[in-house]
Amino acid sequence: MNPKKHKPQVLNFTTKAIAHFKHKLSAQGKENKIRLGVKKSGCNGFSYYFEFVSRGNKTDKVLKVDDMEFFIPSDSIEILSGSQVDFTIEGLNQGVKFINPNASAVCGCGESFTVNSLPEKSGSNNLATVQKKKLKILPHKDLCPNGLEFDLEPDETILDACLRNGIRLEHACEKACACTTCHVVVKEGFQNLEEASDEEEDLLDKAWGLQPNSRLSCQAYPVDEVTVIEIPKYTINQVSELT
Repeated sequence: MNPKKHKPQVLNFTTKAIAHFKHKLSAQGKENKIRLGVKKSGCNGFSYYFEFVSRGNKTDKVLKVDDMEFFIPSDSIEILSGSQVDFTIEGLNQGVKFINPNASAVCGCGESFTVNSLPEKSGSNNLATVQKKKLKILPHKDLCPNGLEFDLEPDETILDACLRNGIRLEHACEKACACTTCHVVVKEGFQNLEEASDEEEDLLDKAWGLQPNSRLSCQAYPVDEVTVIEIPKYTINQVSELT
């Protein structure tokens, strides 16, 4: 099917893609929804990704397809608009395939692509035009003595951004929202973060140095142009070691 003849929806799914995602979701627990978008990556500029999540972000567009919920990041909508999502089996290879009318070139590995020029809209925040969000970390005696500021990648949690930039925040539960070791205090940008889940709120009650603007960094996706955080002096693990 010619993707340019599709209805102008963000994404169109073939029956094979729907069957594939339903099968994958059947093996998931609480993470029974799918977040699907693009990120800057690879040899040609952009690459597709999807992940299983329990909920989307506040700014995501929600698509309901055959009783499934897909979350599309706001900065991926323009690039994905009108694309067809398929599931293909070619010899020994199989996987999700995107047929994107906005892609002007695809690299030989098939993992990355470039896009045609997209029309700029008032308030547009697509990946091709938006200024990257920034995360600023206030000085911490051990982890970041002089403080640090850096760009955030699309749809990146505070914890992932810190780890990517060499700030070794503890994360004993491996980002599963099952401990408080990645607790941070959000000094600027707290109000626009998506609300914490009940599980996160319950855990935060046990965090060392809890503040009204505390969050678990593995669960918080910055929204503002600049988000400022403070890393607490101790974690529960460190307090236990000191007592």
